[in-house]
Amino acid sequence: MTRAPGRVVVDTWPPRGHLRNPEDPKERPAPPMTYIVTDACVKCKFMDCIEVCPVDCFYEGENFLVIAPDECIDCGVCEPECPVDAIKPDTEDEPDGKWLIINAEYAKVWPNITVKGTPPADGEQFERETGKFEKYFSEKPGKGS
Repeated sequence: MTRAPGRVVVDTWPPRGHLRNPEDPKERPAPPMTYIVTDACVKCKFMDCIEVCPVDCFYEGENFLVIAPDECIDCGVCEPECPVDAIKPDTEDEPDGKWLIINAEYAKVWPNITVKGTPPADGEQFERETGKFEKYFSEKPGKGS
């Protein structure tokens, strides 16, 4: 998949998960990938990513967003929209898969959000702070849309 700003071009054949020669043990389907929301989103929650998502896989907490990994189609359009670089491919997750686990768990219990809301008034003051999840994360759900 080739990523260019604002568009996705699929340039591989056969599609992911389809083997050209099922008898060849070297040919394996690509593992599913997803994007994840990480620490930088906590207390910022700018939501620029939400309106570009073609499958509406974002879920809203009180002060954080998550992506449902089983709904994400790996298109990547949300990643460049985040002004604080909080969205990453799961291949850039921590070694223990911390963010993938957090995204998966909270996507099950928080409401889906499909329309950009109003970011927190004080979000800009937390933009470049690190370690926000441990300091500020709230398990409370957001409003959704």
